[in-house]
Amino acid sequence: MGWVLLGFTYAVGGPLLGIGLYIVLRGRFPGWWMEWMLWPVKQVTPLVVRLQGLTVVGLGASIVAIGLSTWVSEFVGGLLVVVAIAAYVLGAGLYVYSTWLSRRGTKEQELA
Repeated sequence: MGWVLLGFTYAVGGPLLGIGLYIVLRGRFPGWWMEWMLWPVKQVTPLVVRLQGLTVVGLGASIVAIGLSTWVSEFVGGLLVVVAIAAYVLGAGLYVYSTWLSRRGTKEQELA
């Protein structure tokens, strides 16, 4: 069962890390993304996109850290689990913040 869990975490977490880094470095979402994938984001700006990319990186790192925690000593495994939880919570916070940023009105919209 341990190899299956490790394989699953690499198969899911690894691509998430790659996709997140791609989005962060590029500063925009890929053109092939469907509209339903962006439903929480109202105004797509480079800052919002990079924050969303960091969210994906945090989620991928969290998944990989959980998988690795089963193969190391108890102390290091415990640290990895704490790091995974922190990465997940930080990623969730970045997601909420970036969504809020994309939905808040600009100064011109507030004055109108």
